[in-house]
Amino acid sequence: MKFNKLFFIFLFFSATVFAQTDTSETIVVLGGQDGALAYNQGITDANKRDLDKSLENFSRALGYAPRYSKALYNRGIIYLEKQMNKEALQDLTDAVISDRAKPQYYLARAIAHARLKNFENAYKMVRKAELMDYNKSEIQYYYGYVYFMEERYALAEKSFTEAIKCNEKFAYAYCDRAAARFRQGNLKAALEDYTKALEIKPNAVFIYTLRSEVKAAQNNFNGAIEDINSAMEIDTENEVIYLNDRANMYVRAKKYKLAIKDFNTCIEKYPKNPDAYINYGNMLMEQKKYAEAEQYYTKAIEKDYNNIAAYNNRANAKELQFNLKGAEADKRVAKHLIEKQ
Repeated sequence: MKFNKLFFIFLFFSATVFAQTDTSETIVVLGGQDGALAYNQGITDANKRDLDKSLENFSRALGYAPRYSKALYNRGIIYLEKQMNKEALQDLTDAVISDRAKPQYYLARAIAHARLKNFENAYKMVRKAELMDYNKSEIQYYYGYVYFMEERYALAEKSFTEAIKCNEKFAYAYCDRAAARFRQGNLKAALEDYTKALEIKPNAVFIYTLRSEVKAAQNNFNGAIEDINSAMEIDTENEVIYLNDRANMYVRAKKYKLAIKDFNTCIEKYPKNPDAYINYGNMLMEQKKYAEAEQYYTKAIEKDYNNIAAYNNRANAKELQFNLKGAEADKRVAKHLIEKQ
C-alpha cells in the first residue's frame, strides 16, 4: 500500500512579500469618479491586508476601465498573495500589454510563471526588466527567486549573494539566501542570514517563523518556540497562525500535552479556522490514532470544503484503516481541487 505524504503548509520564501502594490497614482482617469473611488479603496484594503475586499474593489475599478494597467497589476499582486497563480498571470500579462514600460510588472509576472513552473518564461520576464536598467539588486533577487522555484538552490544562493553585494541592507535577499542555504543543508549559514535579516527588519514576523524552522532542524525546539512567541507578540492580529505554528513545534518536540493545549485554544477562539483541526489530525496520525485523526480531518473539511490538505490527509488516515474506497474518493476530490487552482 502506497501512502501520500501529509500536506503541511508553511511560509518558506519572501518574494511575494517583496512584490508590492503600485500606489504611484491614485486616480483612475479612464474610469471616472466611480472607478477612481473603487481603485483607491482597493489600495486601502490592500494596505490593511483585507485581500478579498481589495480584489473586489480592483475588479470594480476594472469594470469601469478594463485596460487600466495599475488596477490589473495590483489585482495580480493580490492574486499572487492568495496563491491564485493562473489568475495572477492573466492580470499581470494584461498589465504588461497595457503598459510595457513598467519593469516591476514583468518581475511580478516572473513570480507567476515560476510558480506555474513556466521557468523559461520566468527568466525571460526578469531579463526584460534587466534590459530596462532596473535596480540591479532587485534583478538579482528575482533571478534567485526563479532559480529557487526551479530547485537550483546553489544558483539561487549565488544570485541572492549578488543582490546583497549591491545592497547590504536588502533584508529579503538575506532571508531568501537563508532559504536556499537551508535547502542545501547549510543550517549554520541559514541561521546567520535569518538573524541578519531580522537585524535589518526586526518587526518582520515572517522571518521569525522562518528562522524557527532552522532552529527546529538543529533540534533547538526551545529556540524555535521563542521565535514563534516573538512573532506572536509583534503580530497580535494573527494569533491563530502562531498558535498553530507553536503547537506544531510542540508536536515535533514530542511535547504533546502542550500541543493539545494550543490546538484546543485555536479551536475555541477560532472555530471556523480549519488549520487546528488538520494539525491536530496530523499529530494523531503520528501517534497512529488513525480513526481519531480522520474525525479531525472531517471537521476541517466541514469548515472548508475546498481544503486540499484535509482531503489528502484524510485519505491517508482512511488507507491506514484499510478503507481504500473512501481514501480513493478523497484523493479524487483533492486532485479536482488542485486542478482548479
